[in-house]
Amino acid sequence: MNYRDIIVFDFETGSRNPYKTQPTQIAAVAIHGRKLTIQPGGIFNSEIRPILDDDKAIEMGLDPVEDEALAVTRKTREELAKAPQLKTVWKKFSNFVNKYNFKKTNWTAPIPAGYNIIGFDMPIVERMCSEHGPTNAKNGRQGLFNPIYKIDLMDTVWLWMENNADVKSLSMDSMRDLLGMSKENAHDAKQDVLDTANLMIAFMKLHRRIAPTVKFEKAFADGNIHL
Repeated sequence: MNYRDIIVFDFETGSRNPYKTQPTQIAAVAIHGRKLTIQPGGIFNSEIRPILDDDKAIEMGLDPVEDEALAVTRKTREELAKAPQLKTVWKKFSNFVNKYNFKKTNWTAPIPAGYNIIGFDMPIVERMCSEHGPTNAKNGRQGLFNPIYKIDLMDTVWLWMENNADVKSLSMDSMRDLLGMSKENAHDAKQDVLDTANLMIAFMKLHRRIAPTVKFEKAFADGNIHL
């Protein structure tokens, strides 16, 4: 049984390559692992000032901020130039996540969750932790979230939708259309994490209702599938 809290988080960025992109916003919502409710003080949201000088960004091995990305997130260079620096935001975000680590150990750290986090957001977390901490003393990997468990809602959605011929895309916007969710403020990190958290909670409650009706114990003992 899970007692760890869950942090649903999302980066908005200036390009698409998670290994070189510059974050322009990070938002998160902390979910109680048992109650599946938002924790007190459980919302984090901050814009981040990227390196807006393209030549300097390239010199540092980063992607320049793309106009296309700014159009999607509805941010301007002028607004981002006034945002707090990455190091400052990352420290505040790390403190936010650590509030929900009830024993302050790697194993009790909150479980990271989001939409396509395995392919995009978690590689950015690894970069940020490598540059600004915290890291796991044993292996040098990110030390912010639980090192074992991750919840990627895109994978969850795939399992439920892979046999549905009407579903043409698993993007978050496609899921909003399918499920009747509003697209207002979509691609703002705060709105994205709230929508993703709602989706995750709905699926987790569904799983909790169904799982007790399925006989898992020794289900494969005779070589046949009985689930």
